[in-house]
Amino acid sequence: MATIDDLDISVHNSYAIRMLVTQEMHEQLRLEQASSIPPQTQVVISSSQLTEMDLLFGVVPTLTPWAYFFPPKQFKTLRRSPFSFSRIAPSLKSVDEGEEEYSLLMSIPCQTPEEEKEKALIATCFKQISKLNNWLGFIVGRVGQFLQG
Repeated sequence: MATIDDLDISVHNSYAIRMLVTQEMHEQLRLEQASSIPPQTQVVISSSQLTEMDLLFGVVPTLTPWAYFFPPKQFKTLRRSPFSFSRIAPSLKSVDEGEEEYSLLMSIPCQTPEEEKEKALIATCFKQISKLNNWLGFIVGRVGQFLQG
């Protein structure tokens, strides 16, 4: 009967190497922290899937399209990741165009004190949106770093 002290030194060396590789893999994948990761969001699949009975009986579904046409040329389909946007209100144009709008607002002359007050409120709104955009860009950057690991 062989005991551990009767084994060749190469067995001990290969065990030590395997343990080091395992530890490195645990550190790279951060497996110790895996229990603290929240469950992922649920993905809704809109296309129909085969049921177990269909798979069992060998039913082959046919995907017959109901229409063949292209979208209008002015219709733009943009698929954006929720982690890639950096503006709080994308409908307010890009950041550069927002700065142009702000400079246009500042160049408008005011006739009454009420107009001055409205202009000041709109300017404050532009500044706050710019601050929120900066915060959102920072947050999205941090989320990207987290997703990279």
